[in-house]
Amino acid sequence: MRVKIVLLAAIAAMPVYAHSEAPNRTGASLVLSKASGVIASSVVRAQETEFLAPAKSSDQAAFLQEIGIGEAWPLLRNDVTATIAIVDTGADYNHPDLKPYLAEGINLVDAGKSAQDDNGHGTAVSGVVAAIARAGETSSGSARWKGRILPIKALDGDGSGDEEKLTKGIRYAVDQKANVIVLSLGLMRDALSLREAVAYAESKGVLLIAASGNDAALFGPKAAVQYPAAYPTVLSVAGAEGGLPVAASTSGTENDISGAWRVRTAALGGGSLDMEGTSMAAPQAAAVAAMLLAEHPDWKPVRVRETLRGTAWRAADDEWNPDLGYGVLSAPGALRAGDDILNWREPNDTLGTAKPLPLGKEAAGTWSGIGDADWYSFELPYAGVFGTRSSQARLLLFGPDGLVEPRSATNLQGGLDKQWTAAPGRYWLQALKPVGPSAESEYRLETRFVMNPDASEPNDSSAAARTLPARSQKWTGSFHKRGDADWFTVTLPKPGMLKLTLTTDTTRIDPGMWIQPAGGKPILVDDRGHGSNEQWQSAEAKAGKYYFRITNAVSSNPEAVIGTYAASLEYITEKEDLYEPNEAPLTSTPMSPDKVYNGLISVAKDQDWYRFSLTKKQTVDLSAVTIPERMLLNVELRNKKLQTLMKWSNADGKRSLTGRVELPPGAYYVKVTADRYSRSQYYGLKLQFAAKTK
Repeated sequence: MRVKIVLLAAIAAMPVYAHSEAPNRTGASLVLSKASGVIASSVVRAQETEFLAPAKSSDQAAFLQEIGIGEAWPLLRNDVTATIAIVDTGADYNHPDLKPYLAEGINLVDAGKSAQDDNGHGTAVSGVVAAIARAGETSSGSARWKGRILPIKALDGDGSGDEEKLTKGIRYAVDQKANVIVLSLGLMRDALSLREAVAYAESKGVLLIAASGNDAALFGPKAAVQYPAAYPTVLSVAGAEGGLPVAASTSGTENDISGAWRVRTAALGGGSLDMEGTSMAAPQAAAVAAMLLAEHPDWKPVRVRETLRGTAWRAADDEWNPDLGYGVLSAPGALRAGDDILNWREPNDTLGTAKPLPLGKEAAGTWSGIGDADWYSFELPYAGVFGTRSSQARLLLFGPDGLVEPRSATNLQGGLDKQWTAAPGRYWLQALKPVGPSAESEYRLETRFVMNPDASEPNDSSAAARTLPARSQKWTGSFHKRGDADWFTVTLPKPGMLKLTLTTDTTRIDPGMWIQPAGGKPILVDDRGHGSNEQWQSAEAKAGKYYFRITNAVSSNPEAVIGTYAASLEYITEKEDLYEPNEAPLTSTPMSPDKVYNGLISVAKDQDWYRFSLTKKQTVDLSAVTIPERMLLNVELRNKKLQTLMKWSNADGKRSLTGRVELPPGAYYVKVTADRYSRSQYYGLKLQFAAKTK
């Protein structure tokens, strides 16, 4: 599928842009299309939060100081030799800051060309790594950067690409023996091909690092960490500024650590520029990971990830939070870590000392003996099935009411795959060392969660469509399995206004609806993108049967999603005008005093006529009440020759009007018109006689 990206960074000191637009160096805009797949971040402001972190610097190397690069280089004993692959828009091979570090790379967009950048985003990402590499040249230590940056151009000059090139770029980097892969872009949805590429990298011992996204500027709490950052084996990097969370940086349970939000980096065509976004934070973690691999070349990706998590700067009382993950990247902290780093969560040997286990991520540890136990805690946002995949651990789950019995336990590729049915709330997971001579001293576990079917299931086809009552109503649904689609049907007993509105609580859902009206053609509604609302309305819906199919329109066969949509169906029937036909003086409705005549302006240019007679001189009040909202109603009084005597209208949106006039004996007509029609709301017309005139 062809997709359009908005790069995960933007030039600093520019106006705030949402995902739909982000400026590049020349002022041109990169626009996110409706079919968005691969996305990047935008400019935002920091939110105020107390956090223990290094002081913020004002020089061009502020981000280097923020993550402690100057302090880290003298700690390094071995040269950095790792290859960092950057899957992006390429790199500027002519930039003097990048030249010493760039490998040949590959262009997956145009095989006949080099990986030369024609956008600027990939150059900026590469420039962050190069800045950390150059910092080692003035280090008092002996170690230097001798690693390479491998540009993989998977996106064109407009930042447009597809899943095939993205996954091909990851696989190419793995096959080229890259040690670390940086993905400063992402998909708002899970994708099978991407998931398989991520698993391939992990199986080959290649560390993946990805930007979490900057959607919070536009979507607020709806924003979800993008893929591949959301996968358990990918280090998700959020943004921080001065150790504080950044309001636009995407928050979520999948966030691992944070990097500096604002950087000074290489610009396409030479020179430098200030950039902001999680795109700029991810390569910081990649460079530190490369330094860590120089000290520990035999470490597997899980140990590197755990080291970066366990050594991050964080407040003493904040072990993990969805904005910053485990804290802000600390280069010196990572390099000071030893082989016992997997014990960084200790003490966590009791329920009271349980450590956070973010949903959808991993944790690792070591055993001190047969009786050793590690405790973790987490929160489930919905009812569903919580699962773990564990290597070398026996797992017990405890909820508010005690031990939760597992519903399955299956050996899967050397690990134990275990599942529990659970309601929303807080839980505690106890990991115990297996009994037996083959038990290893280390373990790793990762978590997963699948929502329960919603209350309308099973309704996966038109034949199984859930029947709705013919009235206005609301309900909540979910997409709990791959390719899930929710079908509903309603039979309208009479014509009326029919409206269906969809909202969602996550950017991982792009609500879409298909409507089959009675006797009409199917209607597809998918006008907006991820996390947005969709609405369909028929002002003149006919009586009969209607089918609605609600889907997650992110792809033709979307994966299951943690999140919900809310549906609102409004059905307002047409009211009957009991005084029709009265569209002319000859068919006018006779009026009696003190009675309210409820009428309808049911079509455009409709007019309702009424008549009354006076046997003597009388002061008459003509009132219109309960005038339909936003309707301008005209009440016109005429004599028996149909000459206009008086005319009244409700001004300024008022819902009523009253006209008083003194009339001699005779026959009179009242003509009612309006500037718009309403078949669902009456107006009320009333005739009253005021104090009698002698």
